[in-house]
Amino acid sequence: MGKEATETTPRNSVSADSETQRQKIQAEDVDRAEDVHVDGDQSKFSAILSILRKLVGVADVIDLRLSLPSQLLDPIPNLEYWNYMESPEHFVAIPESDDEIERMLAVLAWWFSKMLKHTGKVHKPFNSILGEQFFCRWEVPGSASGGAGDCSRREDTASSSITNVSLGTDEAGDKLQVEYITEQVSHHPPVSAFVYRCKQRGIEAVGMDHIKAKFTGLSATVATGTECKGIFVRLAQRDNETYRCTHPVGSIVGWLRGSLKVQMIESSYIVCAKTGLAAIIEFKEERWFSKDKGNVTGKVFRYDESAYGDQIASWRLKDIPKLCKVVATFGGNWDQRVNVQRSEQAERLLIDMAALKIADKVVKPLEEQGEKESRRVWNPVAAKMHQGKYGEASRIKRGIEEAQRALAAERKERGEEFVPALFKPSYSATGQPELLPSAPINL
Repeated sequence: MGKEATETTPRNSVSADSETQRQKIQAEDVDRAEDVHVDGDQSKFSAILSILRKLVGVADVIDLRLSLPSQLLDPIPNLEYWNYMESPEHFVAIPESDDEIERMLAVLAWWFSKMLKHTGKVHKPFNSILGEQFFCRWEVPGSASGGAGDCSRREDTASSSITNVSLGTDEAGDKLQVEYITEQVSHHPPVSAFVYRCKQRGIEAVGMDHIKAKFTGLSATVATGTECKGIFVRLAQRDNETYRCTHPVGSIVGWLRGSLKVQMIESSYIVCAKTGLAAIIEFKEERWFSKDKGNVTGKVFRYDESAYGDQIASWRLKDIPKLCKVVATFGGNWDQRVNVQRSEQAERLLIDMAALKIADKVVKPLEEQGEKESRRVWNPVAAKMHQGKYGEASRIKRGIEEAQRALAAERKERGEEFVPALFKPSYSATGQPELLPSAPINL
């Protein structure tokens, strides 16, 4: 056995080195694809598909940090695009009810609302540079209840691009302020830390964004990476109740048809140890040739944290023990309407996704932003893209990326590690980042 072990180790090592080198060559092939002719969405789709076909079998396409040509991107920074406040009305409504089951259902409604960006066109934003920051806030009427009736028609996320800046007002009046603070804290793998908070309601949500993607030739699957432990929603006015909310797996389908669509697959869960309530959300994979009556279903149930707390992550709906009392069931279409029914109560609407409108952000103008803020970093590229000058946009983008490589090389030569400007460095173990007391927040 000892001889076999000594022979196996180098063989595996060579295999791993060969795979790494193969993926590096694939990434370099894509990086050289700066001059791509794109004429309309269909041509853009074909160009992206031709690039992805070179990466079939790569374990994590995102970790390669590919430098795509500007023609294949959307003019919005990654940190701005990947936010979870499409409907901040639902977020501020979470602590309102004195009924703990209703608070869990409010968390669930907000959890669905954050997927609004995935109901429309598929976007590819700019990759974040290390240390990049984004700050914004949303103004929500103080009487907001988070109900579907408070919202209007759905809009495409692209309306939040760099060129459409909502400046808001200096006097907030009786409006609730929801703040978003985020920083890119790692480049390999790409990881960002974030905080959302509404001080008036004593609610915050924190977490780490880290996704991985794989292309099979027929679909692209996007899932959370190891640094992401979920979104942690804390309610200070409810004895610091904390809800851990995990993300679903997304599948981008429609490559053969030339019409891309995001489907949610597998399952997610929400748990609150303090109330002993949990929810499991299960998605059903959709078929192009059939009309499914519903693509999501789930249950809210009571559980014993000491007995089941470490098991729920692996459960599907069928795995919920009979000892765990189900207090509500829900289902429907995650991208349309989801209904909920509590025990011994009539069924009612939980959320109407089709009625939601993406909330306007309040962002400081470019001249008041720091050098590392997203819109300040990427505005030169976005401006050329809006003018249709993609060659110039790609050259500016390449210059930004090369400057970052030079900075990384300098840090390596000096033996220095990157230090985040906004967050304490002790976030990896828990996935719950904390802001530094002296963090320079530009809101």
